[in-house]
Amino acid sequence: MVSPANAYSVLRLARYATGAADDWSRLPLFNPPVEPILTQELDGPAGASATSLSGAPVALPLPPDGASLDDAALVRLGEQAFARYPTQFAPYMRVALASRQAPARYGLWTDAAAGVGGLVRARMPDGSVWLAVTCATCHTARAADGRLVAGMPNAALNVGRAILDAEGVAAAGASDPRAAWGPGRLDVSSAAGTEPARIPDLRPVRWLTHLHQDATLRGADPVTLAIRLETLIITANNQTIRPPRIVTLALAAYVRSLGDGLPDPKTAAVASPAGAAVFATTCAKCHAAPGFTGPPVALATVGTDPTLGRSIDRGTGTYRVPSLRGVGTRGPLLHDGTIPSVAALFDPARLSAGYSGRLHGTGPVRGHTYGLSLPAPDRRALIAYLEHL
Repeated sequence: MVSPANAYSVLRLARYATGAADDWSRLPLFNPPVEPILTQELDGPAGASATSLSGAPVALPLPPDGASLDDAALVRLGEQAFARYPTQFAPYMRVALASRQAPARYGLWTDAAAGVGGLVRARMPDGSVWLAVTCATCHTARAADGRLVAGMPNAALNVGRAILDAEGVAAAGASDPRAAWGPGRLDVSSAAGTEPARIPDLRPVRWLTHLHQDATLRGADPVTLAIRLETLIITANNQTIRPPRIVTLALAAYVRSLGDGLPDPKTAAVASPAGAAVFATTCAKCHAAPGFTGPPVALATVGTDPTLGRSIDRGTGTYRVPSLRGVGTRGPLLHDGTIPSVAALFDPARLSAGYSGRLHGTGPVRGHTYGLSLPAPDRRALIAYLEHL
């Protein structure tokens, strides 16, 4: 924990592996039978697929342990859990199952094999059936070639809109802060919902020095990542259940394996040798090879919106330096997802009062001014290099 006094740290230090009566280790283990919601179910009665089991739900098969973090069986279990384990109950997502057109309204992908946006039904011990999201709901997206790519942030996902529609709140002009989340962002930190952050790219996690946009956790080793995932699932479900630790360890192993699917950085240097040279002199101090990342930087140093970094929930006074591996296919950039692309990040016009290219809010997008003063040919070469990372 970088800042033990923030709310995120205080809760976990008080409830994780303490031996006390309210220790999270005493919560019931949760590995329910589940089944994915399939696209053909969208042709049935509106919303019927949300809580009606259509087949034989199956729980994740749990081995007693993994031989190592590189154990292929453990990684396969993590891949299954990524797409099937109910990380959070989400009854509000019923609005996304009302018709064939409904998933797209809320940014959920559909796929004949994978189903509807990673949504699953889980059978509870009392026989009831609950609708839930999985890791794949937020962290799977379509690449330019049409493939579904695990780990890519779902920049179209609009959780705030789904919640408001499920509650019958008109999104237009709504004072509820969830109306301002927009696509690709959500607030998983504050109870008020006033600190939306960009859905992160999980593919380069194994190279990060810190986790969370505001660098709340030091070290991205597998155990740290597994505990982070375990406590995420616990708190996302109101501290009522806990996942089997073999599941979160498997998820950590699988997430770390996602980096294997990213391009070799050498391809970027071949695509834009001039851009590689510009990167070395302009960007590599913070984004150092081989992970193209580095330690967190002070809020004043990066100069972007400091709200999240000052949060009483997770704030550390810093922002994580993201890995640039895969940045060319990442989608919106900066911690709050205000910049649509690498090209927009290096467009000096984004600092002007009349800038209209930001994705959330209005006006200029200030901060992270590195590279903006480069000559235009150098900026173009740098952009080409980054788009191939």
